[in-house]
Amino acid sequence: MTRPKLQPKNPFQITSPEDMLAKDVMSLFVEVYTDFPKIIDPGHVFLIGPRGSGKSMMYRYLMPDCQCLKHGCTLKELPFLSIYVPLKNTNLALAELDRLENRHANDVLNSHLLTTHFALLAFKMLNELTVKTEKQYLPVTEAFFSESFVPLVRRSSWKSDFQNVKKFNSVSEVFATMEDICRTLYRDVINYITRLSFIQNIVPYEGALCDYLDFLYPILCDLRNLPYMPQGAVYLLIDDAHNLSHTQASVLNSWVATRTSSKVSLKVSTQPGYETYFTTSGSTIDTPHDFSEVNISTIYTGSRKNKYRDRVEAVIKKRLKLVDIDVSASGFFPEDEEQEKEIRRLAEKYKTDHQSGKGRGYRPSDDAVRYARPDYIRSLAGPHKQSHSYSYAGFEQLVHLSSGVIRYFIEPAHKMFSETLAKYPPKKPEDAITHIPPGIQSDVVRDEAVRFLFDDLEKLEEDKSKMAPPKELLRKLDNLIQGLGGMFRQCLISDRSERRVFSIAFSDTPSEDVLEVLDLGVRLGYFHRSTIGRKDSQSGGRTRLYILSRRLSPIWTLDPTGFAGYLFITNDLVKEAMREPTTLLRRLAAKGIDSEVKPGQMSLF
Repeated sequence: MTRPKLQPKNPFQITSPEDMLAKDVMSLFVEVYTDFPKIIDPGHVFLIGPRGSGKSMMYRYLMPDCQCLKHGCTLKELPFLSIYVPLKNTNLALAELDRLENRHANDVLNSHLLTTHFALLAFKMLNELTVKTEKQYLPVTEAFFSESFVPLVRRSSWKSDFQNVKKFNSVSEVFATMEDICRTLYRDVINYITRLSFIQNIVPYEGALCDYLDFLYPILCDLRNLPYMPQGAVYLLIDDAHNLSHTQASVLNSWVATRTSSKVSLKVSTQPGYETYFTTSGSTIDTPHDFSEVNISTIYTGSRKNKYRDRVEAVIKKRLKLVDIDVSASGFFPEDEEQEKEIRRLAEKYKTDHQSGKGRGYRPSDDAVRYARPDYIRSLAGPHKQSHSYSYAGFEQLVHLSSGVIRYFIEPAHKMFSETLAKYPPKKPEDAITHIPPGIQSDVVRDEAVRFLFDDLEKLEEDKSKMAPPKELLRKLDNLIQGLGGMFRQCLISDRSERRVFSIAFSDTPSEDVLEVLDLGVRLGYFHRSTIGRKDSQSGGRTRLYILSRRLSPIWTLDPTGFAGYLFITNDLVKEAMREPTTLLRRLAAKGIDSEVKPGQMSLF
């Protein structure tokens, strides 16, 4: 029997962080906490970033098993104890809770659900973490159970007398028992809420009720006193909080407002569009008084964007090393040599022109950076209409196309590797793929752009669930993206001083309907939101800035490497783009892009 040939392993396989072993996390994770120091310091934090930006991987790396490997120490020697609390695949947001809307009971039951869910996950982790804990610590752990946990459970009005609790044989068994009790407390309310769907009248809930300050917080504080536990703060790593209902987000905000972060810090990750920042009492939580905010998109698309490039390079290096490929990131994702050679020739021409007094920028390199690549793209749009032949190959371009989200680099890279393997299979099993051909790179990112804009929006329009955005909003968003993409294309092939544009700012006040569409675009990842100064305003101040995702660059053959320019436009112009983008683009093409918009410029570097 002939054995099948072993195919090279794809180094860009994406695995859910919570399913990864600690050693695998350590082999893949790239240290990012110099960019986000507040995450590893005591204090409540909201970590905001789109799906795939690495939030879950950061949390997995902070877990005790990974931290012990990193520092080569025991659990007790760690500076903090992290407990991972995923919210994505839970049944917390039960539809039956809607029947309790505008009732105090809704707040109380949701608080109980969150409290017991967090507690059972904490004890589940501790159960697994203490399997090998020495038996000499059993008495003090039993004391924690009987003197801390049991009184708090009884205070919650749980009717059990704990007579059925068996004798403990190990430390992990104690935590397993507390996990089971918290699961029962959790399930009691879930069962009650589920039964509401079969009756017309709301019947009283007569079971136990737990709260953060009266149950979870004191338990976690007492946990720190165990001799084998870290003496620092407990970090609750709350992942995917955007999945919480409005009431549950209000409950969580109420916990943040307690300012208990010196002992228990809430590290809340969410995608853009977190439900609310109000508490159950109607007040708001504010930064920096109640919490710190870390926005990954702002950091990695702003002044520190070069750090993002370095992070991606380190990730690629680690992944290639795992499959024994000893090639640099730029070597594995090479540029289209002929294209880049021509762009370099144009860049040198701009430098020469600048030195002879024909330059526009402060330095010769300014003009070279600004105009060489746009000129090359414009040349392809000439009589032969070959814009589609522009190559989006090369590590640098792929980094820009990923728009500050690591997954948007890894997912296309996975497809590129698979297509390279299919088209150029190794002649021997031990042969490695040493690079991705430029043609495959460019084809994949073009396909990804089409899928992102057309397929993903179409799926949302066909979605008939209550959670889906209204179709009218999706159509307006689609039109707006088409309109702005077309405007940015006109800028690129024009003779204006700043051609590389991906952003718009408002020269007047945006209306609610316009903001609604733009906010939807931010939540779905088509835009990133920021602010910028009103340079033309005598009163100063700032205005909203919306940056189109560079993942969409291939749709209009835009230059993804530039981030210098933006357009000041009016609210009426945006509304027109939402209604009739084709008509708008025709008019702008006839009159010139600067006839109705004002250019603005960010720092080139």
